[in-house]
Amino acid sequence: MASQSSLRKRRPQPSPDKSWSAELFGLSASKPKAKRQRTISTRVAFLLLFAARLLSVYFNIVHDCDEVFNYWEPLHYLLYGYGLQTWEYSARYALRPYLYLLLHTTVAAPAALWFGSESGKVAVFHITKASLAFFSAVSEALLFRAVHRHLSPAIARMFLLLLCVSSGMFTSATSLLPSSFTMYALTAASAAVLNSDHRRVMLYAMVGVIWGWAVAGIAFLPYAVLLLLVGNPMVYLPAGVVFVTGTVVPMIGCDRLFYGKWTFSLWNFVRYNVFGGGDSALYGVEGPSFYMRNGLNNLNFILPLGLIYPLVALLDLCQVTGNEWRPRVLIALSPIYVWLAAITALPHKEERFMYVIYPLMCLAAAATLASFRTLTSTILGKLFSRSFARWISRGATAVVVIAIVLLSLSRSIALVVNYGAPMRLYTQLPQIPEEANTTNSDVVSVCVGDEWYRYPSSFFLPGSAYRLQFVESAFDGMLPIAFNASQGGTAASPPQLNDKNEGHPDTYWNSTADCHFMIVLQQADEPPPDPAHWEVIAKEPFVEASRSPPLWRALYIPVLSAQHIHWTHYILLSSKTLVDRHKNINTESIGSA
Repeated sequence: MASQSSLRKRRPQPSPDKSWSAELFGLSASKPKAKRQRTISTRVAFLLLFAARLLSVYFNIVHDCDEVFNYWEPLHYLLYGYGLQTWEYSARYALRPYLYLLLHTTVAAPAALWFGSESGKVAVFHITKASLAFFSAVSEALLFRAVHRHLSPAIARMFLLLLCVSSGMFTSATSLLPSSFTMYALTAASAAVLNSDHRRVMLYAMVGVIWGWAVAGIAFLPYAVLLLLVGNPMVYLPAGVVFVTGTVVPMIGCDRLFYGKWTFSLWNFVRYNVFGGGDSALYGVEGPSFYMRNGLNNLNFILPLGLIYPLVALLDLCQVTGNEWRPRVLIALSPIYVWLAAITALPHKEERFMYVIYPLMCLAAAATLASFRTLTSTILGKLFSRSFARWISRGATAVVVIAIVLLSLSRSIALVVNYGAPMRLYTQLPQIPEEANTTNSDVVSVCVGDEWYRYPSSFFLPGSAYRLQFVESAFDGMLPIAFNASQGGTAASPPQLNDKNEGHPDTYWNSTADCHFMIVLQQADEPPPDPAHWEVIAKEPFVEASRSPPLWRALYIPVLSAQHIHWTHYILLSSKTLVDRHKNINTESIGSA
């Protein structure tokens, strides 16, 4: 208690109950005292983070078909009355909560009213992602503020830099995924752990697990243990009851409204994924090295630096590094190691599962770099002069940081340049006036085959008459189907959907002859489409994975990448028989969306 009292005398701590929003946006009436170390205010940190996230909004691609078909498509249905659904949204299974989607309609619905249901849908897509960028930046700024207060301004600055440049954060922060939503909650909860604000730890954990991703409750287990050890049950039990009620009751109400029956999607999801109700391995199995390989791709040196932080904490405890032992920091970062162990043990692995811990990994790496600098300076100081030792330690740290920055930027650019063709191509779909549609159908069919999983969502279709259609291909698994309002909409249980990943013939379009447009990936050795039936109206380069070395696919290096990458093309085809190209099709606006 004496040490805590002396710390308070040296650095007055504001109450954790004071308005975080006032300080975050510079609205606090009190001004912080001047400090000797160079500091960055929380408001400046937020603006830097938000700027970095807005770059992700504009340039980042959609990386996962689950993001499209489980979230963007049902959201599109709620906004515009049409879209695609997966089996998890069948009322028979009811695995996905509509409350998660409704949270996003608070931004998307006004934007949809403003921009309309035609080409303006792309703007709605980006505005929704901008709201994700905002909340990601808020949670990261909260953690930055806590690090600045309780660790050091130097670690806070390094943490801020890693957050801004990390390719993993570029990818995850603006993804419409429960794993990203839970990432925001875990980041805010870790800030509350550092601030010893245990009620907010509980609140953020419950929101992240109940409204976000239930399986990620494993990541919050260390925080639950902390509350049990240091908390007063008489204080936290009533708060816990209020938080659970405030999060569970709205979810059950939304499930009843949309699924048309009393059900609890959270329990359905947990039963399927945790208690053996289903088999997620149907959708792919990966080895134990999967997350290390993907982590190195998206985090480069941040990953190993973050993973060795427990060793750094042990050195701090043994007073080897000269840094103060801070057990609460290790507790705040412990979800990294608990979560990685849990998801590595699962047979079904996906890159998005790691999103939950990306900000904490950046913090662990920043703390490791700070200890590395102190440790090398201490060791070299015994061999050389102090000034020379400090110069060497700073130089070595700078080399590592520069490498992280360059590799991170290279990775982010590679993702956009090498894999951005589908999103660019769908924005080039022309708008067809009624007189140019030579069929009797009101639907303009945009067909895909093997490349169905790279569809960026119906937000990229330029009009309300456009529909994505699947034509038969080598893929024989289950495909999404359209929501059908006449059969109950969200309350329907379509017979074409099952939990066995078995394809159904009714999910396929009649034939390619009935397609107004086709989007295909044309390999270099494939013949061109039949010119008698198809006209190529746009194409975009796409990396050919089988002929391009993995390193050059993963990273972008000016000039050199072009010499090592082999390209194929995504091509947009227009039917010459179904689309009358002489009836004023709006091709001048191609690519302007």
